[in-house]
Amino acid sequence: MAEGIAAAPDTSDPEFRARRRRAILSAWAGFAVDSYSIYIAGSVLLPALVYFQGDMSAEGKAIFAGMTLAVTLLGRPLGGLIFGHFADKIGRRTTGAITIYGFGIVSLLIALLPGAEQVGAVMSVTLLLLLRFIEGIFLGGEYTAATPMALEYAPPNRRGLIGALIQCSASAGPLFVAIAMALTLMIAPSGDVNSPYVQWGWRLPFVVGFVLSILVAWFLRRRVEDSEVQRVAKQEISGTVVAEQSPLRMLLRGRTGRAFIQAWVIMTGVFFVVNITGSVLQQFLMMNDGYTAEDLANTQLIVPVAMASYVFFGWLSDHIGRKKALFITAPLTAVVYPVAITLIGSNTIHDWGTLTLLAVACHIVTVAPLGVLPAYINERFATVVRSSGWGVAYGTAVIIPSFFSYYMVWLSAVVPYEYTAGILVVIGAALIFVATACGPETRGIDLRKAGEDAYREFLAETSAEDQSGSEPPTRGDAVEAR
Repeated sequence: MAEGIAAAPDTSDPEFRARRRRAILSAWAGFAVDSYSIYIAGSVLLPALVYFQGDMSAEGKAIFAGMTLAVTLLGRPLGGLIFGHFADKIGRRTTGAITIYGFGIVSLLIALLPGAEQVGAVMSVTLLLLLRFIEGIFLGGEYTAATPMALEYAPPNRRGLIGALIQCSASAGPLFVAIAMALTLMIAPSGDVNSPYVQWGWRLPFVVGFVLSILVAWFLRRRVEDSEVQRVAKQEISGTVVAEQSPLRMLLRGRTGRAFIQAWVIMTGVFFVVNITGSVLQQFLMMNDGYTAEDLANTQLIVPVAMASYVFFGWLSDHIGRKKALFITAPLTAVVYPVAITLIGSNTIHDWGTLTLLAVACHIVTVAPLGVLPAYINERFATVVRSSGWGVAYGTAVIIPSFFSYYMVWLSAVVPYEYTAGILVVIGAALIFVATACGPETRGIDLRKAGEDAYREFLAETSAEDQSGSEPPTRGDAVEAR
């Protein structure tokens, strides 16, 4: 039988272009609200922790705030596993809407939580951490569905840029949190347990998160359609053994399994750098004599200029290739970051401008590979497992790097502590470089054909296992049959 594949949609059609814009917008907004929901607890709850736990030391508050973030991040890999399956099976639009509705409702439930005075400290804290874990599961499902859908709509020659624009919305989340918290403190001042902020003010940013989530989910459910790429793929596997298989099974086998390992190693390297930037960088800044909390706040107002790095490297990957772009970002990170963060942690620089410039440099090289990876990783997987591949690789890769503080303590036994963060960054950059070298170039690939060889391999294996006795159909056969 002749092999074929469904014709591409007419990209000049105004209706298709409108659908594409809505899909990309919904992915950007969904990831922004996702990021808002992740970071809201660490900032908004900090002045109100006495509501849940009673009197706490400053150290205890920091630990508790860290726990609210940690349990959320622990839920994300599970969300990628669960909702990646459904995004590949029933559709990315429906799955994306369910996940956004899900973490929006959880945000509202958090806003309604009783405190230690009502149900006791143990129950109050348990309920908060449980809801944050559940929220993390839904958050892990959001990017699993929305980003692949948007990239399936994107023009091949702009897929890197569009992936970068979606990814940079993660930086908008903390900004929205800061704005929401500042406005809340204006109308509900913080203080002791009886202050307006502790009693009710902290709830308002969570309600805002609920409203934003519902609006984005409604838009996704009512105004966005699944991509033609996924619709055709579902038709092609209809009636084959693949239609009955779990996407996760295919993801972990053969060529697709090797693609997954490569993507997972790259993301593990990325998260080593991201975690250092998200935590250690601020700690090192505050270690400098004369550097105050106000200085840190002012530095954080400047740092968002690094968002341009997402866009630049995503754009660059559309012109020179994904691998070449990553080959630039990895050595750049390995050289610039260790020097910058070691200087910051040395307590020898006391000029705010210089410290801020070094911090911005760290952020620029941190997000540079993230401008390339949404397109690159999604291009590595066949449509029938794309959400699972992207979501599981992205979600589970955070686990090993999340113990960075322990690695720094161990390394400090052989090198000065201020050097340990730089060493972990070099390890992360090396993982990115080596794993990238082990994979193919994917720039410009037709996503309808991505992973075609892996698809055939899996189809042949599963057909043989079922002992059907007949030659397994190819995706081209399925198209011809229609």
